Amino acid sequence: MIRERKLSVKSAIFLSLFGFLFLADTLSWPRPESGANPSGPAGEVYGRQASYEQYANFIGGFRSPQSILAAFENRPAWVQFAGFFDQTWNKYDNKQLAPMREWASRELAAVVSSKLTVFYPFSGPDFVNPYTFFPHAGTYILAALEPPGEIPDFQAIDDKEFDSFFEDLRQSLHDLLNIDYFISAHMHSAMKGQELSGVLPILLFFMAREKVRVRDVEYWFMEPNGTIQQVPALNRGKPGQADAIPGVRIVFESADSSNQLQTVYYLRLNLYNSTFQRNSRLIPFLKSFGPLITFMKSASYVMFDPQVSIARQFVLDQSRYILQEDSGIPFRYFDPSVWTLQFYGTYTEPISIFRKDYQEDLAGIYAAGSGIKPLPFGIGYHYKVNTANLLFPTKK
Repeated sequence: MIRERKLSVKSAIFLSLFGFLFLADTLSWPRPESGANPSGPAGEVYGRQASYEQYANFIGGFRSPQSILAAFENRPAWVQFAGFFDQTWNKYDNKQLAPMREWASRELAAVVSSKLTVFYPFSGPDFVNPYTFFPHAGTYILAALEPPGEIPDFQAIDDKEFDSFFEDLRQSLHDLLNIDYFISAHMHSAMKGQELSGVLPILLFFMAREKVRVRDVEYWFMEPNGTIQQVPALNRGKPGQADAIPGVRIVFESADSSNQLQTVYYLRLNLYNSTFQRNSRLIPFLKSFGPLITFMKSASYVMFDPQVSIARQFVLDQSRYILQEDSGIPFRYFDPSVWTLQFYGTYTEPISIFRKDYQEDLAGIYAAGSGIKPLPFGIGYHYKVNTANLLFPTKK
């Protein structure tokens, strides 16, 4: 994502461009629902609520004739939304995701079949990129600054709110599907509405479009004493203390025939040293999933900042594999006695807003041209084919 960095000139640049900071560790919890029914197995609420899988399909623009939400599938806003993304997603899949899958199956063969945990800092709600590269991971941990949000109660909102939700969702997805990364300011604008108040609907959209089956959705939060609380997302209450680390936990079943259950955590987390230290109770939780595959793209070169040194060292210490483009950890931190390095694509200077983060040592590697493999797709800020780079360090 393109987001703020907090020091010196870069801070002023970002504040002027984006005009906001996600500094709070608070969660936009769902409003209470009168007469809520008790939750049943597999995340389903009996009676008036659809299952989580049906919610995901509805948000993703797929019809579910047996769902209570089928009653809303003839509304013009939903019909237009579904038709638009049937075409848009097919184009995106053919142009972007299919080359990524083919490349990953060849170049990341030892990792693609792995069930290691994928850690994705600065992710925003981007589930689709790590799932494309690492489709068999047992767990995906996404960490970013956007609020978790909620699943809209489509049966309770009025027509105007219904229409607004699908228009805001369409706008929020525009950047990733066209330039392969989220622009924070645009996403923040799309999330100003009451119904699209965070990333959860976007995560469910991606899961539906990737044909996975959503089995359970819970609000996840870690209290100041380190205890973890999980609450069904359709039990529209407000648990947890104000200084809890908030997030969501989604359990899904893979799209293939393996019937593998996989889990996505989205954590609202600021990775700058002061906040990361304050949330140090989270570190043992993250370590428990190790060793990690860390993935980074469109990371705003935040890992270049001295004030993110703790998170940077955490990634270097806890990762067995790292897949990143040049906006991740600076090349100089990869000690060749510790890491085997494979380079892909081409290295050019960063886009104009990050031009000061040009890496001469990395440019020298690419200029020498020895052992550089081709990259048949664009990714991150260099989203056009033949303009992007990837670095794949493997710990020795």
